[in-house]
Amino acid sequence: MLHFYEGQVRKFLTQFIRILSNFSVETGRGKDDSISLRAVPVVYGDPTRQVANIIRNNSENALNYAPKIACYVRELNYDRDRMQNPYHIEKQHLRERDVDSDGNYTNQLGAGYTVEKVMPSPFRLEVTADIFSSNTDQKLQILEQILYLFNPDFEIQKSDNYIDWTSLSYVELTGITFSSRTIPVGADSEIDVATMQFSMPIWLSPPVKVKKLGVVQKIIMSIYDDDGGITKGLIDGELASRSYITPNNFGLLVSGGQLRLLGTTGVNVKSGGDGFATGANDPGLADPFETFGPAVNWKVLLDQYGKVTNGTSQIRLTQPNGNEIVGTIATTTLDDTILLYTIDSDTIPSNTLTAVKKIINPATFDPGTPANGDRYLVINDVGDSTASFQSATWGTLVASVGDIIEYNSTTSKWNVAFDASNPDSTQHYVTNLNTGIQYRFNGTEWVKSYEGVYTQGNWTIVLDGGYVQGDPGPDATTP
Repeated sequence: MLHFYEGQVRKFLTQFIRILSNFSVETGRGKDDSISLRAVPVVYGDPTRQVANIIRNNSENALNYAPKIACYVRELNYDRDRMQNPYHIEKQHLRERDVDSDGNYTNQLGAGYTVEKVMPSPFRLEVTADIFSSNTDQKLQILEQILYLFNPDFEIQKSDNYIDWTSLSYVELTGITFSSRTIPVGADSEIDVATMQFSMPIWLSPPVKVKKLGVVQKIIMSIYDDDGGITKGLIDGELASRSYITPNNFGLLVSGGQLRLLGTTGVNVKSGGDGFATGANDPGLADPFETFGPAVNWKVLLDQYGKVTNGTSQIRLTQPNGNEIVGTIATTTLDDTILLYTIDSDTIPSNTLTAVKKIINPATFDPGTPANGDRYLVINDVGDSTASFQSATWGTLVASVGDIIEYNSTTSKWNVAFDASNPDSTQHYVTNLNTGIQYRFNGTEWVKSYEGVYTQGNWTIVLDGGYVQGDPGPDATTP
């Protein structure tokens, strides 16, 4: 693995230290009643090192120096509660503005880039801040200035890069030890230490892949030879050849990045046999609780039509609204009944509804202090039809399974933004920001936007060089 280091943990620590900077204590008053203030320095280091420094101040003859704040990392642990799909990759297409010779931006488009970001890893950074003071009044002055900031937490930002999806975090005060007079031992003047414990949820990301987009200036192509006929290379596959195939009488199950062929006869999935249930009961697709056949061997089928090129050959899924989802396929030696499927994110439908923060059970979920526009998709009913019941969390909100609720800070109320019991004819899509997964409303329930069962005619295989002229094979259509 190539070496990389961006100092991500260091950046969060720097922001944390900045929070505790610029505080001061009162040291006395002048004759004109003016207040004398002393800044409280903030340093990084464990308690042992800081106490030694305070005692000696780099000299055996120096007086103890206080007040001072020392910060250090107590723990750094993987946060499984925030774990998301580690294989998720987000692509963003960016365009710069053109720059003239003087370095000024113009109104013309400049270079284009594609940025691929891998899902970061969640960690929880536990930090301790020790407040060293020579008397109780000093300690109370410092604590009073700090504590009110954490109500209940303090937001930080490690970067101003707008495509950095890990820059935002928050610092939460988790505990306070008001006094510890165990250190330093043997000092003439005791130094009191107040300990504050903080927690930060952070993300650690690998480097992103940046591709500079080129510009096609000219395309020169001819499908005719010198005699005016169609170029033989296009026919026999020497130049280009693709087969578009929908195998006869087979359905297709798309689930979890895998593809399985569904036969025509077999066992009922309700009986716990070899069928596959996805929960996507869509009028435009097959009911997963119908009777399927056993899984079909992909290799035997595909060898009839052409060669599968891993990462290049495609399967195209036709949505009920006519849109196509395109993804590349790859075989696996572990199971011949499975094809691995990688979606081209550019073909995923655009959202028709504003994204939701989470999918929640309103009976157990607490939104805390919501912000204006916060949206959630609920999986259980909340409230009653008479709106006479008022809960401490949701007020008089009345919502049903599948509804999307939204908070209005002007009225301080939760409202139904999308009514699942009375949807319009639009094909609705929404993304769960917590997981990055897009969902589609099929008229009855929310399902993953492209996962489910596709019947014959609603999916197509695109293979490289898969047919012979004059013998297209069963159920094959050519461009």
